[in-house]
Amino acid sequence: MLLRARRRAPRVLRPEVSPGVSPDLSTEASTYATPSLALVTGAGSGIGRAVALALAARGHHVLALGRRAEPLRQLQQEAGGGVEPHPCDVTDPEAVPAVLALTRGRLDVVVAAAGTFARGTVVDQSAQVWEEQVRINLVGVHHTLQATIARMLSQNVVDATRGHVFTLNSGAGVRGFPGGSAYAAAKHGLRGLVESLREELAGQSVKLTDIVVSATVESEMSAGRQVPMIPADTVAHTVTACLDLGGLATWDRVDLAQLR
Repeated sequence: MLLRARRRAPRVLRPEVSPGVSPDLSTEASTYATPSLALVTGAGSGIGRAVALALAARGHHVLALGRRAEPLRQLQQEAGGGVEPHPCDVTDPEAVPAVLALTRGRLDVVVAAAGTFARGTVVDQSAQVWEEQVRINLVGVHHTLQATIARMLSQNVVDATRGHVFTLNSGAGVRGFPGGSAYAAAKHGLRGLVESLREELAGQSVKLTDIVVSATVESEMSAGRQVPMIPADTVAHTVTACLDLGGLATWDRVDLAQLR
C-alpha cells in the first residue's frame, strides 16, 4: 500500500564554519548542527540514494553511508548541503558505530537500504558470491540495526517515539525464485530478523517498518533488465509517507507492488 505524503517545509541546516570555508566531511567529526539525523545505508545509488534525497528535502541531516566515495559526494552536491557522506562497508560491525560516534544530534530515522544481487543457481554459483550476498543483504543490516537502535533507545520519547527504523525487503523474502537462492535466503533471513526485533522492541517506543518491494526498481542492480520497473523515488515516497503517520500509529509492514 502506497501512502500520499504531506509536504513539510525543510528546516535550515547550516555548518558551523567560517564564511567562505567549506566543511571537510571526509574523516573528521561532523561540525554540522543536526536537529534531526537520518542515517541511510546504500545511499550511493538506487533506493538508498532516492531516500537520502527525500529525507534531506524534509529537513533531516542525512548521514549517507555507502562503499563508494564518489557517488556519495555527488549525492551531497545534489542535496545542497543536507547530506553528510560516510564511505564505509556495513558488513564491518564497527562501521556504523564509528559513523555515529562522529555525529551529534537526535537520530530520528534509519533506512537500511544497502543491498546487492547476483544471479546464479545453487549448483553453479561460487561460495564467495553466495556468501557476499548474505553478508550485505542480511549481516550488514543486522550490524546497522544493532548500532542505530542502541542509539535510539538512549534518546527521549518525542511524539510517542524514540525513532523510526526502516528495512528494505523484497518479494524474494516471501518466495524464492530460480537463480536467486542467495538473495532469497538473505531476504527470508531479514524477514525473520525484523519480526524478531519487532517483538524485542515492544514497549520501547521505537517504530520498525519493513517495506517489502515486490517489484523491479530502477537502479544499478536492475540495469539491463527488459522488464517493467518502478522508479526508486516511489520507494522513497513510501518512506516519507510512513514518517508522516505520527504519534503511536505505525506501519509494521508495507507491501509495495506494481501492476501486472
